[in-house]
Amino acid sequence: MAYGIAVEEKGGVDLYRFGRSKQVFRGPKPDLRDPYLTFIGGSESFGKFVLEPFPKLVENRTGKTCVNLGTPGAGPGFFLKDPVVLETCSRSTRCIIQVMDVAPLSNRMYEVYPRRNMRLRCVSGVLRSLYPQVDFSEFRYVSAMVRKLKEVDRDAYKVVLAEQRSAWLARMLELLQDIETAKTLLWIRPEGGDVLEQSVTQEMVEVLASHVDNIVKVSVSVPENGGKGLAGLRKDTGWMTRAVHAEIAAVISTELQALQPQKKARQ
Repeated sequence: MAYGIAVEEKGGVDLYRFGRSKQVFRGPKPDLRDPYLTFIGGSESFGKFVLEPFPKLVENRTGKTCVNLGTPGAGPGFFLKDPVVLETCSRSTRCIIQVMDVAPLSNRMYEVYPRRNMRLRCVSGVLRSLYPQVDFSEFRYVSAMVRKLKEVDRDAYKVVLAEQRSAWLARMLELLQDIETAKTLLWIRPEGGDVLEQSVTQEMVEVLASHVDNIVKVSVSVPENGGKGLAGLRKDTGWMTRAVHAEIAAVISTELQALQPQKKARQ
């Protein structure tokens, strides 16, 4: 049960290594000899807990080869470190780039591991001075640390969040510049729930707007337990159910179809 997928559905999940990249991606392994679309993002794009994540559903709907390069817990820094992924995205007819979370990304407050962005590598003296009462040695994952920081001092966390957002914008802009093909920014925005807080704002997305061809926003209603439930455990993307993946795929497929006439008109 790699990466905690296929928890609620029966069936096997294909995983494979791509080219010189050391990272494992969702299969089946694609044939890149024909035109294809690429998808990059975090756990939502990868499709934890479902057999067919939305990139696969888009492929089923459109008949176009869709390469799912989503990686659990990834931030934009993950993809910037992988030239194989960047090259694959640039060779695609269009790259759909998920708006990823701000937390799994190295910044002036803390560092994460390049290939395991949710794993905390170290924290800075600045963060320790903001939270002298916190023992940072107890944290292995960024998500656990962030929850604790919010709980201990929400005012101090505003300083951390500002740094996270600043680093995120810089890395996202760099990522968009490095992907040399048509680009769609996909913003999966959870709404509701009692434990979720929007780390990416409308203003941040607007900064990226001039660097992509279009933006697709999908608002998802989150249950009151905030995605808690699979096997009784809290899952940060537990709200990404099969129905939600289907909804996202429908929106993306419709958008892709709408873009086709525009492409023909320019030729």
